[in-house]
Amino acid sequence: MLIKELTLTDFRVYEGKNSFNLTPEKRAAKTRPIILFGGLNGAGKTSILLGVRLALYGRLCLGSAVSQKRYDEFLLDAIHHSRETGRSANSSSVELKFTYAKLGTESQYHVKREWERKGKGVKETLTVLENDTPIKGLSYEQAQNFLNELIPAGVSDLFFFDGEKIAQLADDSGGIALEQSIKKLLGLDVVERLSGDLTVLNRNLAKRSSAQEMQAQIDAEQSKLTNCRKQAEIVRQEISTILAQRAELQDRANRLQKDIDDRGGHFSTSRAQLEARLSQLQSERDNLISDINVLISDAAPIALAEDFCRRTKEQIEQDLQLQGLLQEHRIHNEYRTHLEDALDSKLAPDSLAIVLAEMDKLGNSHQDLESQTLVHDLTPSQAGKIYSTFEDASRQRQDLIRLFDALERIEAELDEIGASLARAPDDSLIASDFENLQQLQQKLGRLDAEIESARAKGKDAANEAVEIARRLDRLYETAAKLSDQKRVIDYVNNANGLLADYVDQTATAKVRDLEIQFTECFAKLARKEDMDLQIRINPKTFHVELLTGNGRTIAKDELSAGEKQIFAIAVLEALAKTSGRQLPMIVDTPLGRLDSEHRTKLIEGYFPIASHQMIVLSTDTEVDESFYSDLAPDISRAYKLEYDSKAGATRVREGYFWHQKEAS
Repeated sequence: MLIKELTLTDFRVYEGKNSFNLTPEKRAAKTRPIILFGGLNGAGKTSILLGVRLALYGRLCLGSAVSQKRYDEFLLDAIHHSRETGRSANSSSVELKFTYAKLGTESQYHVKREWERKGKGVKETLTVLENDTPIKGLSYEQAQNFLNELIPAGVSDLFFFDGEKIAQLADDSGGIALEQSIKKLLGLDVVERLSGDLTVLNRNLAKRSSAQEMQAQIDAEQSKLTNCRKQAEIVRQEISTILAQRAELQDRANRLQKDIDDRGGHFSTSRAQLEARLSQLQSERDNLISDINVLISDAAPIALAEDFCRRTKEQIEQDLQLQGLLQEHRIHNEYRTHLEDALDSKLAPDSLAIVLAEMDKLGNSHQDLESQTLVHDLTPSQAGKIYSTFEDASRQRQDLIRLFDALERIEAELDEIGASLARAPDDSLIASDFENLQQLQQKLGRLDAEIESARAKGKDAANEAVEIARRLDRLYETAAKLSDQKRVIDYVNNANGLLADYVDQTATAKVRDLEIQFTECFAKLARKEDMDLQIRINPKTFHVELLTGNGRTIAKDELSAGEKQIFAIAVLEALAKTSGRQLPMIVDTPLGRLDSEHRTKLIEGYFPIASHQMIVLSTDTEVDESFYSDLAPDISRAYKLEYDSKAGATRVREGYFWHQKEAS
């Protein structure tokens, strides 16, 4: 299974239509499985996980014991409502697009679950498309059963989980949570319900004896059930043999991979990426240098003499003020001369002298101006152009600072890339090892295919056994009307015994596989100082014992908080691998209680390889800048979920906490 797209419309904190592209990308011949969601608490991370589960399972996303009334209340509460803006939607929907392979054929699926308010209640519709064509003739219940059979809800719990699931397993001292997970893995909940149904039948049998022909039918079905049991045993032995072969090949592949890594093979595999980045950075550096040269050839150098620019501006302002005063002085003198000429013939000499004396008083303040000299004889227009040049120079200076900073960062990265390329060995020295490793991986792939095929056979046998048991159930009910009670009771008890034997055999095979998978997963995630931990599971009681590498039984309480967390994650990964299903992993807030070293192990040894598609929902404290940098080579895309308190809704941006843009 591969989830391609999730769309949430007016769902919880998401207003309007919000689509998330979840398809992993392939870059430089390497698939990047991680889709990273970042958001603070309350921003809508858990709604992503809930949206996927709701699209697939409807009411079952809340648990198997949830009533229809409680589910309807949940749907109504899930319709977006903003207390801040008062906006309240009338309907909501979740959509999921994914691919799924059945019997070797991959199909495209589009599931849309939508609901709307109807009075005080809610109306829900479910649409399922296969290869862009609606699956016709399916009622709501039939469509839901189709999805449940495609991806059982119990199995999905091993792939779609949150931090609470991890904490539950970590703090589960009695092993109850692990027992429930194992039963879901084995599908024993279905078998237990079937056995319970047979027991109910046993209690309600009729008192009459079965007829001869009914006995023949029962015997025939009984024989088929026995054959299914034999087939299950053959499949179990086949899987055990292949698993042993696979473990040996995997050990050889791990040793060869370690040898390649010790000789710098990881640098060699990334040479093409490094060289491509080197070329890109060199081009960016050339462009920056060109931009810097353009600015230097313009007004920018003027801004380097800040004191000169300031003093020049002050002097120009003084000159402009002096020009104004000189103009006033000239006008005054011209007016005095004109007035004297005009009044000379009209006033007595004494009166004229008085008038001129008053005029002279007005002009005395400007008498010393003629001794002053203009430094810059500029017009206001010319002064404005100079001011504009100074402002342009100041802006260009800031641009130069920014360009030089960028150039410094690029030069630093170029140095780092050069050092990495220098450490990369010659490809010819490790080419044969790479070829051998590839051959081993191909063999592992073929064994995985054989295991998947065998498990499919086992599943077919299990499904047939369940169907036979159901037919026997109906036959026993009919036989009860025709036969004596004791005889039919014997058959019912026999059927229950066969089912119990089938469960025992299936549990034994799966439990051994689970124990092996857990040991590998824990060793991969644990720190060097963590104890070498194994588990032993009783296939009948599902009681779990923890063992050290030397075989000593330890209590769960002896583990540190970090070891408990790693234990829980290793259990979930082992359960997922043992299921034999190729499903995406969705993990919500997985790192909350881990120290930095355990987080590093998880980021290096779990997220990039746990699944072909790993969707991680994290806070900025769980996956910080350092851990994000470690994960970056395996990240296809990232989304930042940011709750807008004014709008009362979450805004989605592409990127993580440190680099975002508005999502389209």
